[in-house]
Amino acid sequence: MKTQIHPVSASVIAAGWVGPSLTPNEEAPWAEADLPFNCDDLVQRVLGQPMRRAGRFIKMVCAGAMTCLQAAPPGALQNRKTGIFLATGLGNGDEILPFVTQVFKHDGGFPSPNQFANSVSNAAAFFLARQCDVRGVILTLSDEELSFESALWLAQSYLRSGEIDLALVGGCDVYTPTVEEYRERMYVHPDNARALPIGEGSSWLLLGADPARRIGELHFVLMQPKAGASEDVLAAGLAAAEKVTSANRRVWLPGFRLLHPEAPAGWDCRDYLPCCGIHPTAAAFGLARALRAERDALVIHAGVSSAGKKALIAASTI
Repeated sequence: MKTQIHPVSASVIAAGWVGPSLTPNEEAPWAEADLPFNCDDLVQRVLGQPMRRAGRFIKMVCAGAMTCLQAAPPGALQNRKTGIFLATGLGNGDEILPFVTQVFKHDGGFPSPNQFANSVSNAAAFFLARQCDVRGVILTLSDEELSFESALWLAQSYLRSGEIDLALVGGCDVYTPTVEEYRERMYVHPDNARALPIGEGSSWLLLGADPARRIGELHFVLMQPKAGASEDVLAAGLAAAEKVTSANRRVWLPGFRLLHPEAPAGWDCRDYLPCCGIHPTAAAFGLARALRAERDALVIHAGVSSAGKKALIAASTI
């Protein structure tokens, strides 16, 4: 059955990221063996004050999202219904593991209130909502390495329905606790992913419906309903994307499970992964970076899950 694609654009008002170097919107050198860096200085620099009673995952979520918001026009969130859509493949494992260990391996025990608060799946999104004074829909989504695509699709649906005016959409995954275990948790092996270093990141987009205050457009997110479906959604999405913009350039962003990342004919490949390393929501980094760096370009991110399910994001820059 042929995939039906109905582009419904959302304006990209701002984009920002924090990669493994913990340098907002920059690509400073980092090394897999040096991870993880302490993020307290990052929090102080971006938020202007320390975050108490928050674990590293929560701090990275908030610092990345605020980096995006600081690039938005002044007062962008004021008097607007805003939703937060946080995507994560692995979540806040560093906070969950001590909690689980305390409860199940030490005669029940009594975890501290901080341990419990940090272990809740939506805790990071809650902390971010409080930081931004957002009172709308607040969701955390997890779909392995297609988590960011799922969050973008859902955010676009909320915007299209009119339930919110703005959507703050991001992907965050943090290194934990060893390179080998991190690779195993992501099911990253030589036969299903490119040989690239491990990384981490917190990368965000602010979406809305105001064409006058935008750096680009999100056209559509296309996800294969299940692995092994007969139609190649990447090919279908690529053909549809060519029809939604008059941009002069074509930019191809390949996900880390594309073993052959070469761009289609006529497209320029931007392999962003050496700048952020492999992590489940690396697509968020690649897209945010392209929206800030590229000009007058149609941007396609192509990804695939470990099970073979394919996804495509189509956006353009001005």
